[in-house]
Amino acid sequence: MGKEKIVELQKSVFEAYIRKTPKSKQMYARACQTLAGGVTGDLRLYQPYPLYMTHGVGSKTYDVDQNEYVDCFLGNGPLLLGHQHPEVIEEMKQHMSRGSLVFNPRLIVECAELLKEIVPCAEKVRFLNTGTEAVLVAIRIARAFTGKKKIIKFYGHYHGQDDQFLIGQGLTNEVISEGIPRESLVNTILLKYNDTDAVRHMLGEDDDIAAIILDPGMHAGGIWPPSREYLKELRKLTAERGIVLIFDEVLTGFRLALGGAQEYYGVTPDMATFAKAIAAGEKLSAVVGKSEIMNVVVPEQSDTSGGARKGVFQSGTMNDGTVALAAAKAAMSVYKRLKKDGEYQKLHQRCERLKLEVEAAFEERGIGCHINNLGPSFKMFLTDLEPSFDRYCNLDKKMLSLFLLGMITEGGCFTNLSGIMYFSFVHTEEDLQKIVSVAGLVLDKYDFQEAWVGYPNNETTKPIKK
Repeated sequence: MGKEKIVELQKSVFEAYIRKTPKSKQMYARACQTLAGGVTGDLRLYQPYPLYMTHGVGSKTYDVDQNEYVDCFLGNGPLLLGHQHPEVIEEMKQHMSRGSLVFNPRLIVECAELLKEIVPCAEKVRFLNTGTEAVLVAIRIARAFTGKKKIIKFYGHYHGQDDQFLIGQGLTNEVISEGIPRESLVNTILLKYNDTDAVRHMLGEDDDIAAIILDPGMHAGGIWPPSREYLKELRKLTAERGIVLIFDEVLTGFRLALGGAQEYYGVTPDMATFAKAIAAGEKLSAVVGKSEIMNVVVPEQSDTSGGARKGVFQSGTMNDGTVALAAAKAAMSVYKRLKKDGEYQKLHQRCERLKLEVEAAFEERGIGCHINNLGPSFKMFLTDLEPSFDRYCNLDKKMLSLFLLGMITEGGCFTNLSGIMYFSFVHTEEDLQKIVSVAGLVLDKYDFQEAWVGYPNNETTKPIKK
């Protein structure tokens, strides 16, 4: 009975979506002739076909059918200042006439100085283009500094597309992509997050560990934040053993607090990686860290006998990109002002209220819903089960995807269909209320209550504790 109702629900949601977005359907067919899968990345692809956008302004994005949406995808996180923030655009315009790639530009020094001022562990900085590059280089630096090979990462944490990290996004040792040889993973150790004993035991068993890397918000696993005490204990354990502690702040950077998770939790790592919000949507990332560690990228000059330390190789053609650096300079300046004006606290409060009001819309209709949020980042789950990473890893996601597609269909908000959503500084009270009202509309119009009866995630009569 439950499966039949889900099939009926899918049919009604898909039909409404297709009626609303005919030009996106046409664009998808066209895109599949040239783009693999019709998109440029897996997160952009969903059934029955993805939307294709023309532009974004502020908190809104617009598709090829001229439909308007509250944008809660935000480029998968970078647009913390929304689309086309005027101060970012103005700074980019001022620098465009100087050339797209200037050798060792003054602007890169100014951006590094801003990062050093903002981020607690940022004594030295190197800029790159993507989060994947930043993590790859951070790990290389940690190995060179310690002379050791192995890296501890945690289940449910994502650190970009390098082979050594595409494993353990759930609770298994499963590699999440084809084309990755097992040999690439021999130096990757997987442990459970928020479990101090597991870390302590592993450090006692293996003396070849160079670094521990973590996303403090555990976004890929569903946003299950750590306790402050856990992070403090990691800091203590790594410091005692000379192991490099790396915060992957690609998502938490500037979003959770001006100085990222290290400011929010009051725990300073040895190194950190940044991307996404650092340049408000332009292509830029950074590796930052303590001077003694970061200086291993600087090769010593050869002496007369020819001896010299190689140093860690790190370079990239586009690392001095003028537009991206200009955007970063403007964005970081805006973030500083927003903190001074108390806007981070206000944003967190609005997001907490959004979480509670959406959960209440489901509860009123007898449908189990739990939303994790950390600052302006959200992860939605449809289930009656008590919240935990272990329990929620293998939930059926069909109904959630249909609900989010329904939100798109009714013009509520746009995001991908995994349940991850982001809010920005430019989202308004009106945006928040629209999301809440459309959530109720979707639940009623497509009769999610009937489909919920017998749904696989509806396995307990015990209510979720709030």
